Amino acid sequence: MCSLPNKNLEMMNSNGILIIREKGKTCFELLEEKLYKIGRASSDEIFLSSKGISRTHASIYFSDEKFWLVDGSLKGKTSTNGLFVNDEKISVHQLKSYDVITFHENIQAIFVQCGDEIQLNGSLEKFLTKTFDFLNVKQEEQKKNASNIEEGMGQAQSALRLPQIDDLTGLPNRPAFVSRVQKSLAVKNTLLEDHQFVIFFIDVDRFKMINDSLGHLAGDQFLIQLAERFKACIRPYDMAARLSGDEFAILLDNLESLDEAIIVAKRLQNNISKPLFLGNQEVYPSISIGIASSQLQYQTVEEILRDADTAMYHAKRAGRSRFIVFDESMHQKAKELLQLDGDLRHAIEHQQLQLYYQPIISLGLRHLVGFEALIRWNHPERGLIDSDIFIPIAEETNLIYQIGMWTIQEACRQLANWKQIPAIQIPLSVNVNLSARQLSDTNLVRCVKDLIEKYKIADDELKLEITESIAMENSQQTIKVFNQLRQIGIPLVIDDFGTGYSSLSYLNRFPIDTLKIDRSFVSRVNPNTENTSVSIIHSIIGLAHSLGVKVVAEGIEKEEHMDYLRQARCDYGQGYLFAQPLTAENATAWAERGLDWRWVPI
Repeated sequence: MCSLPNKNLEMMNSNGILIIREKGKTCFELLEEKLYKIGRASSDEIFLSSKGISRTHASIYFSDEKFWLVDGSLKGKTSTNGLFVNDEKISVHQLKSYDVITFHENIQAIFVQCGDEIQLNGSLEKFLTKTFDFLNVKQEEQKKNASNIEEGMGQAQSALRLPQIDDLTGLPNRPAFVSRVQKSLAVKNTLLEDHQFVIFFIDVDRFKMINDSLGHLAGDQFLIQLAERFKACIRPYDMAARLSGDEFAILLDNLESLDEAIIVAKRLQNNISKPLFLGNQEVYPSISIGIASSQLQYQTVEEILRDADTAMYHAKRAGRSRFIVFDESMHQKAKELLQLDGDLRHAIEHQQLQLYYQPIISLGLRHLVGFEALIRWNHPERGLIDSDIFIPIAEETNLIYQIGMWTIQEACRQLANWKQIPAIQIPLSVNVNLSARQLSDTNLVRCVKDLIEKYKIADDELKLEITESIAMENSQQTIKVFNQLRQIGIPLVIDDFGTGYSSLSYLNRFPIDTLKIDRSFVSRVNPNTENTSVSIIHSIIGLAHSLGVKVVAEGIEKEEHMDYLRQARCDYGQGYLFAQPLTAENATAWAERGLDWRWVPI
């Protein structure tokens, strides 16, 4: 602690004074135009010895002719127990004369800005007497008001009792993370304009599958191990936190450039992707990361977290297991999606949704067997909107249940109409896609049963499709719903097969009738060259047939694709070689004249 000099203030070459009372003793520090670190470290310029004081507990920085008080260090580290000015918790604060600083419990200080008012006090002794009297009055007021012991100076203690650590992982929780980001934001916006930091918003890919397949205890162990990997990838003064469930966040503070954050993101994903063991089960984690940088001049923590979350959402939609840096175009797109959300609520009522039908062809028998129903939104201003745009919005807002049942009902109604047209001589079926959220709808099976009875649909005329990735995200629920649908006679189809993460051995767990080979394999087929796509297609067809399951190849666009698939004994095909998705009117004309296609002999 500092001592009390015997000289008048007029002779002191300082800009401010910090008067500290600790353990019943009082000292002061003459503040000049430089950085002061305050805490228990031997290297700190102002040393406080009491327990509860952190190493570099606080910093005082001179800028723009003002003194600024910062919780922790300027590099991002914060104090363990918080910092309070005039009974309010602060991250960054511009000091004014007679501000009362509470470091911890009974460790207080008063700041005084030097100037004419102080000069008039004459001697240092008179000035200190006046200052100590002020501090004593402040303490007496708190003693008289019992509530202030808890809310005033005791408010520091009350705030400290708020939970700051996640019980499961031991990481800081959301309130602690928000407080830390608030400090970094305040440093940048009020003190150091060049201060840079970055937020990672992290979502664990397919975490629900871990809980569903291995149980919640294994899921907890999974998160604990991920938390350790997060901590291993960051510097000591950065922060990794668990926000909720399988959502995490990381603050990278005091960066030189965004490139540093990109390096950390790559290291993080590489480290996370290494296998880990849950009991005897080996699993391969992956994460999607959204990155938001302080370079975009944020004013609130909510704004930067919002944009990091938006970027993470884009990473998810781009295929998971990747990171994306937020830019302004994403914010504009998010606003447009919000507008679409409002419009979507009126789409069914105003008959803006319609089904298009893409033909499915029997490659062996060379004729039309049915259609896949593809929903489109005929927006009054934006024109035809593809389902990839609005179905994710519908899933987030729970409109998917209403839209999903409308799709099944419309497909059944169209099937019933085709059955009444004498010119259509061939039996037809229609495939309808199910979303992930629809699988959790307890009314799904009952509603489908009511519709097939209402429209007198035969057992094999309505088929329901679900993608391989969705099926595997909640395999137990998928199996349960599929079994219930099979009991009422509905054939089931796994779409986009080969692009997911399941092994072919999973096929016998699902009561399915048909597999659809993803178009990405078909497009790479070259009959003259043996390649990976050819091998995968052969494997899928062979295993499916051995299990009594039919195979549809999607994305057939060239005659050579069709010829190869026929030779490989693929059952069905669909793609632009035959037709693009058709309106109900054009699909009806197609069905009436049969397959209008000149087949090329093998």
